[in-house]
Amino acid sequence: MRVLWFEVTTPSVYMSGGDPIGGWQDSLERIVRTIPDLELIIAFVSEKQSEIKVIGGVTYVPIYTRWSFLERKVKKYWDLYVKKILPEARSIVEKYTPDLIQVFGTEWPFGQIAAYTDIPVIIHIMGAIVPYNNANYPPNYSIQGEVSLNWWNPMRLLHIWKKQRNSKNWEQWEKSTWRLVKYYMGRTQWDESLSRIMHPGRSYFHVDEALRLSFTRGDYSWTLPKDDKIRIMTIGCGSLWKGLDMMLKVGKILVDLGVDFEWNVAGNIPPDLKRIVEHNEKACFEDYNIHILGYKQPDDLIRFLCSSTIYVHTAYVENSPNSICEAQCLGVPVVSTNVGGIASLIRHNIDGLLVAANDPWQMADAIIELCKDKDRLICFSKSSKKKALARHDDEQIKRQLLDCYRIVLENT
Repeated sequence: MRVLWFEVTTPSVYMSGGDPIGGWQDSLERIVRTIPDLELIIAFVSEKQSEIKVIGGVTYVPIYTRWSFLERKVKKYWDLYVKKILPEARSIVEKYTPDLIQVFGTEWPFGQIAAYTDIPVIIHIMGAIVPYNNANYPPNYSIQGEVSLNWWNPMRLLHIWKKQRNSKNWEQWEKSTWRLVKYYMGRTQWDESLSRIMHPGRSYFHVDEALRLSFTRGDYSWTLPKDDKIRIMTIGCGSLWKGLDMMLKVGKILVDLGVDFEWNVAGNIPPDLKRIVEHNEKACFEDYNIHILGYKQPDDLIRFLCSSTIYVHTAYVENSPNSICEAQCLGVPVVSTNVGGIASLIRHNIDGLLVAANDPWQMADAIIELCKDKDRLICFSKSSKKKALARHDDEQIKRQLLDCYRIVLENT
């Protein structure tokens, strides 16, 4: 069987020339490499002109496109992206003649290849622009507020206008892709329901998410901190829909109540975004014990997670965030907003606690009460770790993936 993957990010093996070391797509590649009689070709978007490589039996095909200054600054980004990428994708399909094409994400234009080939195309659902755009601005936030905060900065105003226009353009292309592609693989009730709404006649296959081995192989495990200080860990803070306002609101409530806590956040907040949130909330993250750590390597993330009291997720929309899954694999108790596919990962009051989105008072109370109850922390830890390690087992994911491939090929 010859399978062609289309990815947006550069596979870590291509960059390092060795083992997969990156995110979940690299982890899935690690699993697929163990399947006999399966030839894998990975085509991916490259920021520079690069050569085709064969590493460990996998063929890596970079897709490089040139952008002029006017194209980057003026034209609708996604119209142009499709125009540049799709001919390259078609030529790769014609050259390698795969039995099956797997596209990562409805968000990107590679799914449009289904209009130009009889080879079956499967989309591996990641997020989705349609519901993400719906949650783009939290309550009391808006594009008008962003404009008023930057009225004196013409370049920033131009950026806001372009972002809004491209966001709508992006959504139009994604809707077109949903209609074109018949086969989907996903892993939560949320993405299953979304796929049924976006394409009522589609076929859906459950394939769980592959994770980095450093989180799943059992070398590290959470233990209950010995002191009473609450140490909170969160991963990801690069957009409003990650719940940055919720995070700051919860931090303020905890400080006002005199709670002894620190909140470490792995990732970077774009400066303009940080300014918007702090302006709206009339508070600074640093003043309320929230420490933005920047990007962290896996070993550092594991160290922070295993020394935390709980993992907290404040997002307004998600599918199945890797950050929660990896925290669960280490046994870190989780408090999260109940949005998107998160209820497929966490059974409320069994594996962790789920609270309503945009309810910082309930989340603050959940954090305080859970951290008081050491027995419940340990119970959540054991339950969620057992469930997560089973869910992200390499052999199970391999079986699910092969079953999906087999059924699609039999129906073609």
